Amino acid sequence: MTGTFTQLLNRSLSVLGAALVVATGVVFVAHESRDGDAAAQQPAGPAQAGDKVQIKGFVYDPEAISVAVGAKITFTNEDGAPHTATSGASPTADGVFETGTLKKGQAKSVKLAKAGTFAYYCAIHPFMKGTVIVK
Repeated sequence: MTGTFTQLLNRSLSVLGAALVVATGVVFVAHESRDGDAAAQQPAGPAQAGDKVQIKGFVYDPEAISVAVGAKITFTNEDGAPHTATSGASPTADGVFETGTLKKGQAKSVKLAKAGTFAYYCAIHPFMKGTVIVK
């Protein structure tokens, strides 16, 4: 009886393993087909002149953004939790810009008047970080 049980268990594990391999392949193919266009194949880098940063899933999207001197950048909180965009190296603000606390659905624009690379973070969740490159 023990041998039959072991055989049944091994067969079940084999079927489960095969199903996992098939499921993984389906997810991979679905991901590839969604990202298969030419634009998705471009190397990642700072966003160009989009001037918008979404806060969602406790990350800034894009994490790095490049704008012209004098451009406004709008930070929009799409999370249920409140967030900020505070310039400086976490946890020390440098005073270049500050959105204040943004609740879900709120947005705030900041204008950067000088060229440079500016780090920023969320004062409430200091592990959240981003960069603004002003040219």
